[in-house]
Amino acid sequence: MDEELAAALRRVCPYRLVVDADVRQLLQEVTLQVAETGATLFAEGDPTNGVAAVLEGHIDVCKQGRTLATLGSGSVLGELSLFLPAARRTATAIARSPVRLVLWPAADLPARLNAHERLATAIVADLAHVLADRLERRTQDVVELLDVAGRRLPLSDLERLRRRAVE
Repeated sequence: MDEELAAALRRVCPYRLVVDADVRQLLQEVTLQVAETGATLFAEGDPTNGVAAVLEGHIDVCKQGRTLATLGSGSVLGELSLFLPAARRTATAIARSPVRLVLWPAADLPARLNAHERLATAIVADLAHVLADRLERRTQDVVELLDVAGRRLPLSDLERLRRRAVE
């Protein structure tokens, strides 16, 4: 077992809740990916293939040629692929620096839930926190937009909302 990779996984979502007894199985299921600066990790519209956790480096998330956010170590991408099997990527991810990330595949999730229930449940539970946090932030964004409806929104407010939209 790669002890360095196992330790790195336990520090990032969605693997923080995985118990020691399941780490070996986790290492069998994940794929380590490495990308050089400028490499496209995936493009908007691509089919999703799993949830990825950034171990090292920075990734620009772009839509229609515009950078929406820059994600770094500990960030999660593709989490909806576990819940929406037919989902497509909603943005393009480009390595801003050399990147190492780990992908847990979405394929055959029901069978893996049956075979390794504790492991899969730990991963999904960790992701639930991420999704709940993102939903709360989007809800607050909607409340703020409703609050400013009918008056002109300053560019600084628009920029702040845009940055929060992809965190």
